[in-house]
Amino acid sequence: MKVRILTETDVRSVITMPDAIELQAEAFTTLAAGLSVEGLRSFAVSETPPGVAIFNPCFLREGRGYGVKVVSDFYENDELTVPRMTASMILLDGKTGAPHTFMEAGYLTDLRTGAGTGLAAKYLARPDSTTLAVIGAGRVARYQILALAAVLPIETVRISTRTRARAEKLVASLADEIEVELSIVDSVAGAVRDADVVVAATTAKSPVVPGELLRPGTFAVSAGSYEPTTRELDSEVVRRAAIRVIDSRADCLSHAGDYVIPADEGILSLDDVIQISDLVSGAAAGRVDDDSITVYKSIGVPIQDLVTGQAIADRAKAAGIGTEIELNP
Repeated sequence: MKVRILTETDVRSVITMPDAIELQAEAFTTLAAGLSVEGLRSFAVSETPPGVAIFNPCFLREGRGYGVKVVSDFYENDELTVPRMTASMILLDGKTGAPHTFMEAGYLTDLRTGAGTGLAAKYLARPDSTTLAVIGAGRVARYQILALAAVLPIETVRISTRTRARAEKLVASLADEIEVELSIVDSVAGAVRDADVVVAATTAKSPVVPGELLRPGTFAVSAGSYEPTTRELDSEVVRRAAIRVIDSRADCLSHAGDYVIPADEGILSLDDVIQISDLVSGAAAGRVDDDSITVYKSIGVPIQDLVTGQAIADRAKAAGIGTEIELNP
């Protein structure tokens, strides 16, 4: 039984951001058609050292394959000079259950998270959006910027973060990748005010984006928090929004504090939150005018990992990329 091992370099070599955005449309179409079975994500919490492991399983019906991604988020890793978050994914044959690919999935996760926002922007952002505000300057923020620049005519990106050195590092890494004006601002208000698109990509426990600052027509995104007691957008953002979207109601809504907390406050009904697959399939409408505020809450759905991972594996195999090992010679 042979298994192909793909490093981050291997993965990067076979997929681009536009590719990933198209694959998210495929993933959510598959979800909407009921062609996948999503095992609810599970969490294993470590107290010493502090961290959490997240298990994301998914398989496609009719023997078209399945996979499991494991994400480890260990909070003290920055002090150890190793990445705080790491991820791995294993893909298995849908007819025999035999594993065939093992890949580094940190990049896959960053890519598909950004690509999911890029896909949502096609339905929820004004098509003439040119100014992007980003709160946060980590890996998630980077791929949010790349994805939105791939689908919208972004000209200016304003970044606000607690650590200026991280923002400077992000700007330097993006300077040669996208042709936009990149700037670092000292406050959230300076970044958000008059922005067409606002993205929060942080590990904050409490809101970092105040709804009172959003201009009419803003597309607001929360791509960071993933617990029912934490959020990045305050209740005013959600109250003012005409459309509230999430990647999956079944798998993510109970973890989305950006919606759960306002619902507990009586500001919205969770029944009013739609999933992005409904936009992709046409079951629900996206933006209908230039003045509405729209919100997309991203936590991540296993079908995104599976469809993206399978495409990466197929391309790598066709190109002879990666290292094959025999598990049971």
